[in-house]
Amino acid sequence: MDVLELLHQVGVNIFWIFKIYIKFALVTLVVYFAAEWYIVRYGAELEDQLDAQLAANERPASNSTLSKVFRFVLNFFII
Repeated sequence: MDVLELLHQVGVNIFWIFKIYIKFALVTLVVYFAAEWYIVRYGAELEDQLDAQLAANERPASNSTLSKVFRFVLNFFII
């Protein structure tokens, strides 16, 4: 193989890697916008439920960040 063929192969491989990164970025954007839509649509309702629990002097089961993320993901896939 001469130098031009090697450069061509390197260019093709770089192009394929670039395509993989573009696909990953697009999937990330889709997930981000879906989560944003969910927060905008159902965020106030979830806050109202939490406020109702607090008004009734009921403590939430857990106030940890992990618990909040878990509840958010669970609510996202259920609703």
